[in-house]
Amino acid sequence: MIVTVYEPAYRRLIRLIRQDIRGGKYPPGSLLPSENRLIQIHEVGRDTVRSALAVLRSTGEVVTIRGVGTKVREAYDRDDEPVTRGCRIIARMPTDEEMHKLGLTPGVPLFVIEKDGQDPVVLPADRTALLVE
Repeated sequence: MIVTVYEPAYRRLIRLIRQDIRGGKYPPGSLLPSENRLIQIHEVGRDTVRSALAVLRSTGEVVTIRGVGTKVREAYDRDDEPVTRGCRIIARMPTDEEMHKLGLTPGVPLFVIEKDGQDPVVLPADRTALLVE
């Protein structure tokens, strides 16, 4: 019995763009091809390209700048944040104010670390490595 696994076109495009990013074809800070060029390269429709780019934006992998295009997000070095036993860690999406204050792009979540008797520590998840002690 042969089983065929269906992969929606936009998911396939996401996978291919991610492969190109990881493979160095589109390094951090570089522009992706335009929507029209992606349509030509991958032989897909405009809605497929827009859906794929929307997912990549929501995960913080790319950023679209009006009048410029879609760029691969710069990689950040992650800061180590020690987390001790008994801390509570919550992952959530930021408010607009937090996005502005922390310089976050859409789609990047936060870590909120709650320690007894202390104010919560709010950190961008794309730039933080939690080290459990």
